[in-house]
Amino acid sequence: MIDVQQADGVLHLVINRPEKKNALTRSMYEALARAVSVANEDEQVSAIVVSGAGAVFTAGNDLDDFRARATDDNPRPSAGLAFIETLMNCDTPVIAAVEGLAIGIGTTMLLHCDSVISARSATFKTAFVDLGLVPEAASTVTMPLHLGARRAADLLLLGEVLNGDEARECGLVSKVVDDGCAVHEALALARRLAGKPRDALRASKQLMRAPWREQIKEALERERTVFTERLRSDDCRAALARLGRR
Repeated sequence: MIDVQQADGVLHLVINRPEKKNALTRSMYEALARAVSVANEDEQVSAIVVSGAGAVFTAGNDLDDFRARATDDNPRPSAGLAFIETLMNCDTPVIAAVEGLAIGIGTTMLLHCDSVISARSATFKTAFVDLGLVPEAASTVTMPLHLGARRAADLLLLGEVLNGDEARECGLVSKVVDDGCAVHEALALARRLAGKPRDALRASKQLMRAPWREQIKEALERERTVFTERLRSDDCRAALARLGRR
């Protein structure tokens, strides 16, 4: 479920599935993409905040969705990547407020946000290789851009885990705050942005992203092809089966 709140020029999207650590399903991705797309065209919205309910950002993609796609002869296009494309095309500033877990796409989506406020004890991890998969969400380009090639390899190949302070040190997040304060800080920042001229904000964001826009789009497509192949590999199916037995 995605809760939508709007006030003072700010749209606040809350990933609300705490019983599953806010793991994202197809319908939740579609709701996020729809809300971001509508907000991007809404002249009353100057900033977007994304957070998670229950002191967790998101545990990433729901594994049942992976299992279904791994065995489907004609899998539907990834709703998660459609959401990422919507973020990529969003001219409205997007701020993420991270408490607790930010796993898989919970980390890679942050690379398409303009600011990331993290709780000190937050946990960032991308375990794609451990699942027999490859990175997604254009992270093979955006993560080296943000963190540098060697730090990106630590996260994407080794699956290294970072806390809030470590994520700030390497450039994954913008600011670290005490646990429980990330949403408050993100909303305050969003209201500051909403107080500025909206058209100038959007034009500035477009200009900042222009040098890498095509490169990022191409990376998304390369990853989409290989990810789909790997999802149906013996390595991935075995990893998903092991997780299902836990």
